[in-house]
Amino acid sequence: MLAKARAQAGHSARTVGIGLFASLALLVGLAFWTGAAWFLLLTVTTPLNACLVLGAVYTGAALVAFSVMSMRSKKPVAPPQPTKAPEANMETMMAAFMTGLNAGSRRRS
Repeated sequence: MLAKARAQAGHSARTVGIGLFASLALLVGLAFWTGAAWFLLLTVTTPLNACLVLGAVYTGAALVAFSVMSMRSKKPVAPPQPTKAPEANMETMMAAFMTGLNAGSRRRS
């Protein structure tokens, strides 16, 4: 069980690392695309109009992304089923006590 949790944590860490790298690469690429668009718009129009066009493009893209995000169907999360506690009788209580006692004695030595 612990090995599975470690494997899952390692997989999650690698996924986060790849996502972080991809996000950073996307930001750098977006900066270069913005610079190229800025230079192109400056050759065609004034700096004020270039700012307005780039601002409108980024604002429009953000609004579209927000609307797509809000329209995504949210899957209802079912509440976890309550688990039935094991029956507490003298035999199970003694078995649990002995397991703890043995674990404690192995830990000391």
